[in-house]
Amino acid sequence: MLKLSGAIFLFVGLAAGVALVISPFGLVDSQSHAAWILFPGGFAAGFLMLALSGRQAGVGLWRSSAGLLLGLATASALGLVAPVVGLLDPIGQTLSLWYVLTLAGVAGTGCALVPAAGAVAR
Repeated sequence: MLKLSGAIFLFVGLAAGVALVISPFGLVDSQSHAAWILFPGGFAAGFLMLALSGRQAGVGLWRSSAGLLLGLATASALGLVAPVVGLLDPIGQTLSLWYVLTLAGVAGTGCALVPAAGAVAR
């Protein structure tokens, strides 16, 4: 049950992050501030639930979370670069892109730096 709940919360956090990335381009309506809270909160809560759900949740969970977060940070960076090079023009402000880039970039880098199982620090 904890795994299912964790996966749902992780998905909600990821979906909120995607909504924040595409909202400056008018693909979704972002009148609510819920996504600003659900992105880090849902992702963190889902990650913790999955980590606590069993002993199998080890380095693979860290690596997959790093991949998801760094992918979201990359999409946010591309969204910031697109208006500069003339590919897309944002309809609204790009503050949400900076928010996702910062949070996902820092958290994804932190997850990616977790040492592999059996690695010994010298």
